[in-house]
Amino acid sequence: MKTSDQLIIDKITQELEIDCIHLNRGRDGHLFKNRLDILARPSQRDFPEQVRPVIDAIMKPYPDVGYSVFATNYARKEAQEGNLYFLNNCNRNSIVYKNGGDNSPIILPDMEPTKLYETARREFKRNMARMKSFRKGASYFRELGNLPQSAFMLHQTFEQGYRILERFICGRTKICHSIKNHQGYVLKMLDKFGGTFQMESDMDSKLLDLLEDAYSSARYTHSYTITKNELEQLSQKLSFFTKDIKTLFHRELSIFKRNIDNGIFNHKEELDLVTPNAHRTKAEPYVRRLEFDNSFEMLCKARSLLLLGVTCLQEDVEPPLHVNGFDYNIVEVLQLAIELLPLKETSP
Repeated sequence: MKTSDQLIIDKITQELEIDCIHLNRGRDGHLFKNRLDILARPSQRDFPEQVRPVIDAIMKPYPDVGYSVFATNYARKEAQEGNLYFLNNCNRNSIVYKNGGDNSPIILPDMEPTKLYETARREFKRNMARMKSFRKGASYFRELGNLPQSAFMLHQTFEQGYRILERFICGRTKICHSIKNHQGYVLKMLDKFGGTFQMESDMDSKLLDLLEDAYSSARYTHSYTITKNELEQLSQKLSFFTKDIKTLFHRELSIFKRNIDNGIFNHKEELDLVTPNAHRTKAEPYVRRLEFDNSFEMLCKARSLLLLGVTCLQEDVEPPLHVNGFDYNIVEVLQLAIELLPLKETSP
């Protein structure tokens, strides 16, 4: 580690209380030469926002060094869900500072690395399918001659693409609908990639404005015009953009696979750090995650469970009617809950 890197780390750790810092070198296509990934203590909910001005002041003399700051709980959760940003950048090979205490400084989930590999692939495939659906919608409305709606669907496709890209390139997605803001956010990490709008180009600036206006018009003004040629140009941009998302993802996935093969994710060596349920000192709830393809499927499952509850409480089964000081007719409550499920509103 360079002297300047150590100097920065020393300054940060003197000013702030954090869990750990990881140092990552920029690869081909990255805008930064070095980046510090700083993980905050879980108890400090607003840590990233509160300390950013402090870190900015420390980093100002070092323009070649970038940084990202996350809450440790968020980073651990994302790693458990196969976010390649944390799996590739917050492992034991990159750690340069570790605070004492009980908190785990290494973002390794309580899962097998090979399962995480498959999780990352599966989630990417699912998200890309959603992006493909938006693009099909754009083509559909274009064929109908509804060009404004086609442009709106192209906007949604770009936005979905950026959300996919941001998660494994930046660590978190940017919550906004502006493609210009999404592009600026990603370009803080990447030097360039396909499908971007060059702000110095009059043509690209106009296309980006058309894309931005497509969303605002659909939501608010309902006054918007675009030509077939402009739609075609946006569609070409989208093709390059989609291709580069896939290229960048598979690059990160291959890095993760190489790290697995090199034994970086050896659970036995760091079981006390990485396994949430190991060495439990007090009773903690076990969390189970349910996955549904869409909200309609989720509500149908919920409805089935409620119907089962109603059935079990018929005639020969006497439900408890006195709960927490209140009298309830459990059957009536379950039947009401069934009626309240918005199945029609969420049906595809």
